[in-house]
Amino acid sequence: MFDSAGSVKAVLAVLAVILIPVVYFVRLHPLRHVPGPTLAKTSDLFLNVICYLGIEGRVLRYCHQKYGKVIRVAPNSVSVSDAEAIRDIYIAGGGFPKDYRYRNFDLGPVVSIFSSIDNAYRDVRAKAVAPLFAPAQLRAESGPDGVIGSCIAEFVTQLREFKDARVKTDLLDLCARLSIDVVTVYLLGQRYGGLHENTHLDFAARQSEEAKLSANPFIHAIVAFSRFSLLPNRLFKIVYAVSQRLSASDHVAVSFMKLDAFINEVMKRTRAVGMSEPEKLKARYYQERLVAAGVSPDESAAQSKAIVFAGADSTAVMLTTTLFHLVQNGSARRRLRAEIRSNRRDGHTLEGLPFLRACVKEGLRLGMANPTRLTRVVPAGSGLQVGKGEDAIALPPGTIVGCAAYDLHHDPEVFPHPFSFCPERWLDDGTDGGLRRPGMDKSMMPFGHGLRACIGKNLAMHQLHETVLAVMDSDILEGATTCQDKIEMYEWFNGDIKGYVVDIYWR
Repeated sequence: MFDSAGSVKAVLAVLAVILIPVVYFVRLHPLRHVPGPTLAKTSDLFLNVICYLGIEGRVLRYCHQKYGKVIRVAPNSVSVSDAEAIRDIYIAGGGFPKDYRYRNFDLGPVVSIFSSIDNAYRDVRAKAVAPLFAPAQLRAESGPDGVIGSCIAEFVTQLREFKDARVKTDLLDLCARLSIDVVTVYLLGQRYGGLHENTHLDFAARQSEEAKLSANPFIHAIVAFSRFSLLPNRLFKIVYAVSQRLSASDHVAVSFMKLDAFINEVMKRTRAVGMSEPEKLKARYYQERLVAAGVSPDESAAQSKAIVFAGADSTAVMLTTTLFHLVQNGSARRRLRAEIRSNRRDGHTLEGLPFLRACVKEGLRLGMANPTRLTRVVPAGSGLQVGKGEDAIALPPGTIVGCAAYDLHHDPEVFPHPFSFCPERWLDDGTDGGLRRPGMDKSMMPFGHGLRACIGKNLAMHQLHETVLAVMDSDILEGATTCQDKIEMYEWFNGDIKGYVVDIYWR
């Protein structure tokens, strides 16, 4: 016989299981005072879905516009759209510690310099390789005889060949080839050979998908896995493993094996044991410096692979974005070319090229390496207050908190016409057209901030400035047209350009 009383009890029990956590998160949780979407307050589902879909940046920007500078994006996670909070979160006292999300960025059993939560572990490795990123060291390799300068010269030559042949050119692929060659030859002492791949093919064949940079399939697969990066580490490992099986590709496997073979060859040339103190002091390259600091050869190989991925992909995206907008913006192109040529006699010092710096900075604003939140944990015994006066919002210890470049870089109060390429906004010579606003530099975070900022920032900036200078001085982009109106990105932890193609052609 149907037990109606028992059924009612069962329904009430189910409702209690559902409603009690909802009531707690909305009415009793320490973050109950922080505004945001109701679903975000009660479940991680909201944040995980927009992360997976690659729309986290634009959705959180919309939520900030609706709810304010501080919003709750998960039961214990907050997004901050206030540049004044950057110092507290990322800089002061070394910044807040990274949260356990970063365990999902480990290199299998190896904790990378980027993913390390333990500052002592990271410091040993970061300090060992830091001299490689000194500006003076980078400048020494930028002339015609320098390894960076020679890579850029080849890039310009190939771009000119495409122009002379009047064929469609994938700017993103060419920038990726340059970036991986610069990173590998400068940091590891051995060039991957991206710019040399497939040059024996005719121009039409070089544009086929099969002829693109051989490292691309593996790099794109690594970028795409960050769509799961907000999951707890145990669940992440399961989901990622299943995803890999379902999306297994011969192209990714071949790409991985080639990059792996390249790193193995690099390590064969690296003395791994018995290094004397004088030899340690003379260690030149990234992997050598790690070994000299006591890091095992196996880990040094993994760390080297990580820096190739991080440096090559993000710099390629930012360089592509900058050149893409310069193709579309004839007035900026003409002004930049005139500045470069008028300053040639001064040796092209960056101090004498303010508009070049402005163009690169605007490219960084629009082409973000990490468009989503760089998450941290409000430490115990601390707390964070965002804003001032009656509008201030206090966040208790243990809160996951972070700022997103996508939101800060597209704040219309700081950057009028936020989705437009307007390098003039960075100038203080009266030609900004009313676009210059206070706080612009403070709102920029293309490489993160503080001690945990991108270790390769100086190398990336150097490559960007030198390449844009060389391309503009060559007139290669004159007569060029983009095949798309705008660049669209997957807003994963590492941003990636949709379709992995940015074609240009010459009329």
